[in-house]
Amino acid sequence: MDFNDYTTIEFPVFPHDQSIVYVLCFRRADASEEVPFYVGQSGRGLRRIADYISAQFDAATDFRVGVVVKALQDAGATISIKYKVSARRREDETSLILELRDNHALLNTEHSYDYRTADRETQRERFKTIARKLLDGTYRPGTDDGS
Repeated sequence: MDFNDYTTIEFPVFPHDQSIVYVLCFRRADASEEVPFYVGQSGRGLRRIADYISAQFDAATDFRVGVVVKALQDAGATISIKYKVSARRREDETSLILELRDNHALLNTEHSYDYRTADRETQRERFKTIARKLLDGTYRPGTDDGS
């Protein structure tokens, strides 16, 4: 059978140990440098990434990261996941955030929202704006509007 009309996605290699720390990075279409924008940890290995794909509004981190990833991709950026097995994933996550935040704007410190009272579309637009600012280098975490 000819699969020319199909898109290929390389299946990720799953770590044998599900306790990991990871960094999400983007690379603009016109650049070669990967830029870290989110640090996380998981006891479920790479299955955690599926939460960002579904981007459920009632899970603020999943929604925030998922909307930013999609907006970056829509703008032509590629997203990569850097991960390593970690016996101390929470401590390693904290250390990595502290190390990276001096030179990179991370979503980890962005204000969250209360899904019970926040407007979904307002938050979606907020995070799409943050994605645009990540791409042009003007994003400064921790402000209400992403500026």
